[in-house]
Amino acid sequence: MSDYWRQQALLHREQYLDDLKSFLSINSIEDMTTAKEGKPFGEGVAAALEAMLGRGELDGFQIKNLDGYAGTIEFGDGKEEIGVLVHIDVVTVGEGWTTPPFEPSIRDGRIYARGAIDDKGPAMAAYYALKLVKDSGLPLTKRVRMIIGTDEESGWLCMKHFAQHDRIPPIGFSPDSSFPMTHAEKGQINPTLTIPVMEAIERNGAWQLASFVSGDQGNSVPEKAVALVRLDFEARQEVVLSRLAEEWEMFLNKNHTTGRMELVGLGQLQFTLAGKPAHGMAPFQGVNAGTLLATFLRAYPFGGSSLSFLTMLADVLHEDYFAHHLHMACEDEVSGKLTVNAGILHYDSSEGGTVRLNIRYPATISCEEYVEKLKQRTAELGWTLSALRTSKSHFVPKEHPVIQTLSRVYEEHTGEPATLLSSGGATYAKIMPHGVAFGPLFPGKESMAHLADEYAEIDDLLRAMAIYAHAIYELAK
Repeated sequence: MSDYWRQQALLHREQYLDDLKSFLSINSIEDMTTAKEGKPFGEGVAAALEAMLGRGELDGFQIKNLDGYAGTIEFGDGKEEIGVLVHIDVVTVGEGWTTPPFEPSIRDGRIYARGAIDDKGPAMAAYYALKLVKDSGLPLTKRVRMIIGTDEESGWLCMKHFAQHDRIPPIGFSPDSSFPMTHAEKGQINPTLTIPVMEAIERNGAWQLASFVSGDQGNSVPEKAVALVRLDFEARQEVVLSRLAEEWEMFLNKNHTTGRMELVGLGQLQFTLAGKPAHGMAPFQGVNAGTLLATFLRAYPFGGSSLSFLTMLADVLHEDYFAHHLHMACEDEVSGKLTVNAGILHYDSSEGGTVRLNIRYPATISCEEYVEKLKQRTAELGWTLSALRTSKSHFVPKEHPVIQTLSRVYEEHTGEPATLLSSGGATYAKIMPHGVAFGPLFPGKESMAHLADEYAEIDDLLRAMAIYAHAIYELAK
């Protein structure tokens, strides 16, 4: 039946693109300044949810809005259920876009916009897959439910709310990863580490860190860092500043990056450094601007909490992607090594410092054991674990019927073997007892999720649409 689903997807190409462009035009970054009852994550996220549900209502689906936290689009009458779980919130946009991130642009067969590949483009493709199956009139024995989340990029409060007020399907897929399919996902440990200001000791340092800001998304590698430094009288001398400027330029050249050092007031220097963004599940693919800037500043005579903050960033976290310095390094055969991303770094001379980490632990490892290791190491370093959020890992054995069915569908459409994958990413698939992440990224294609100029290849989205439709039919028939 693969030819049938491919033909149906192609027939809906223009309608799909029109809907997708409109959908991508909605700025659905979480904005708590506009949050209110019925819009718990802000106006933009709520608008995206309403747009998706409105499309479903026009096409004759049963829809439900769960207090703005989540929504459902469904059809069929069976007692058993198949889940298709998507999210419509997106990460912050950052810098370096060729065209505005919420003005979708089609160039060379690609659609560029924030959310094109993560996860609005695939979500709309999955929705159209539901529509293709519904409109086909083919008999089904199970109910098909698309569940739309609104807080996937932040705290998953949407799915917690959904689970409290509705039912989670036992099997299904989430179009939020790579083909063939991801059957093992790492769990997450998301701690906030803090250190207070040590005023008496702070004054003994010749230099003081007035402020330090880097990163605004825990699951992204920071692409920019800005530090404001107060100098003592001797450090303000022209000859010292001249030597410092030379050392700064040498540092930038050595690390193949760009930045600025400028006087912004009497005895104050501001340092700005550019990094390379990447998804938090693969921090080694980026350059963390915050920890890199700290390695430069760490060489100068800071004291007190300024020194402790810079030492944490430079000596413990910088390029230690697998958490050896945190005494948490581990791996398994299913999903590989534990990784750590220092996503949000902040220091203020009157408040102290905070570091928010995104740690992704292997699928078969005990979360509790490694939380204890983190607590012990944090205390040894003189920091406090002030907040902690965890999410479980997920693993579906290859023998399970959902994997067998999706493998068969994928192989029929591509002619390639359905090799099972593991991921450091976290998708809604893990909410379902036997859920997997299924596409949309095809083997060999680059992922621009969380990056500037995020895009999706249009032909690949249509190809995924056909695969999703076929998969939904096979799971629900």
